[in-house]
Amino acid sequence: MELTKTYPDGTTPTIAVIGAGVSGLCAAIQLQRQLQLTTYTVYELEAEIGGTWHSNTYPGCQSDAPSHLYSYSFAPNYDFSKKFVKQSEVLAYFRSTAKTFNIYDKIRFKTRIMSMQWHETRRKWILRWVKDETGVEGQDEFDIVIHGTGVLRLPKIPKEFEAFEGELWHSARWNHSVDITGKRVGVVGIGASGAQIIPAIADQVQSLDVYGRSPCYITPQRNRTYNWVWRLLFRHVPFFYAFYRAFAFYYVDSTFLLYYKLAWYSAFHRAVVYFVTWWHRFRHLPNDPKLRQQLTPEYELASRRIILSDSFFSAFKKPNVHLHSDPIVAVEGKKIRTRDGSEKELDVLVLATGFDWIGNFPVGYFTGRNGVDIPVNWGESPTTYYGTSVPLAPNFFLIWGPNSGIAHHALTTVVELQVSYAIKTISHMMKNNLQSMEIKQSAAEDFLKLLDRRIEHTEFTTTVMPKFLNSKGQCRGFWFGTVTEFWLRTRKIHPELYDVVKRAEGTKKEEKQSEEEEKKKKKKKKGEKQFGHLNGDSNADSGQHLIGSSTED
Repeated sequence: MELTKTYPDGTTPTIAVIGAGVSGLCAAIQLQRQLQLTTYTVYELEAEIGGTWHSNTYPGCQSDAPSHLYSYSFAPNYDFSKKFVKQSEVLAYFRSTAKTFNIYDKIRFKTRIMSMQWHETRRKWILRWVKDETGVEGQDEFDIVIHGTGVLRLPKIPKEFEAFEGELWHSARWNHSVDITGKRVGVVGIGASGAQIIPAIADQVQSLDVYGRSPCYITPQRNRTYNWVWRLLFRHVPFFYAFYRAFAFYYVDSTFLLYYKLAWYSAFHRAVVYFVTWWHRFRHLPNDPKLRQQLTPEYELASRRIILSDSFFSAFKKPNVHLHSDPIVAVEGKKIRTRDGSEKELDVLVLATGFDWIGNFPVGYFTGRNGVDIPVNWGESPTTYYGTSVPLAPNFFLIWGPNSGIAHHALTTVVELQVSYAIKTISHMMKNNLQSMEIKQSAAEDFLKLLDRRIEHTEFTTTVMPKFLNSKGQCRGFWFGTVTEFWLRTRKIHPELYDVVKRAEGTKKEEKQSEEEEKKKKKKKKGEKQFGHLNGDSNADSGQHLIGSSTED
């Protein structure tokens, strides 16, 4: 499909890209690569690019999907050292890619977006921002917004831990100024982050108390090293890298079969993986049935993302590592007390408690057409079209937004597909001389109905995913299908599903609005003169002030 790169008059739209992580960086690069478009600006809160890979620097942090899938398909990295690489290696790749495509010059670092508001008359987005270091505020307007902050941005910190008087931080904000060597450390959470942190620091600390009530299914990682032979093949043998990456993509995508409830092949697949997780746990903890039981999930396999680790279970064999599976009932001073009466005094407490994805859209942040606060309007059911387009938000694209999350694949795969969808839509706008495109409410609701039908046939349950379920029992947040199907469904845009406004129509509306405003001004001036005459004030200064204030209020 050939993309249109300008409007008929040779101009291009102005575009704001919010976030310079995996999503925002991909969007910026593709705007340049595919549309040769340079009229865009990237806003980034941090001092560097990388998003979650810049913020998460905790010990043991690494990719949980094959590293070659954590690279963009259009920017291959032949030099990854392992199948699952450390955070520093992933971050170095994204920074190198940004430099290759000259993205740094387009980024405004340390700039916080305070609000995004659709201006009905101008048919543009008004972005209010503030410089975090100086407090300087300003606003810019854009034709299009691509929102790429993702959901792994705001740490989720339960309030009960705010009373802790020792050193306290979230895993996504690791405090490297504090040396934990020889200290009494506690970790809350044994999910994806906790499973990486615990074995990484177990030998460094005096004692490690782990608080986790809901263990995950864990399979061996088998982290292969890519030696010089592999790198030679990747770089110099024609099609070798492409075939290798394609194999990894479809192999990982096939694991979605685990999540189906009734199909015989899914049941067989789950039985095999269940045995692997049981054997992995038993092999590392053969002589401790109580600990094995504590680390055995009580939910159905594939109700959650499966974790890969070769060192998690063995960490609990160390004499200084202790698991607490009872709920925490009190945090007093530096002490943590659990329901079974156990009380531990700690120097450092690390919260591996996940992220607050709802906090990405606070009240007043995202205002669409007719002045509607879109997240408030969503309520319990974020209404999006494939997590990308949003009703009441013309010319607005979410990357990795609500209803596009995946639990079985690398997030970069869906990010690329959503960016591609946005690029095609922008190209369609320029080709057809459109000023705005807005997904219809009916299209988004049809998509939500598809999600509701899908979840009925998967292993996601109310007992495991309560934070993603609304009061009606509907799950919001995830895409319940393969990445391949997501591509098939979003590879083409469907203009009939959008409400559109032609640029000419928009111009006429603006002209009409300007004429009306001009008439109001003339009428206002006439009234001011009359008011001044009645009060014997030839200049009518005070009358002008009063009438002006009344009009503004």
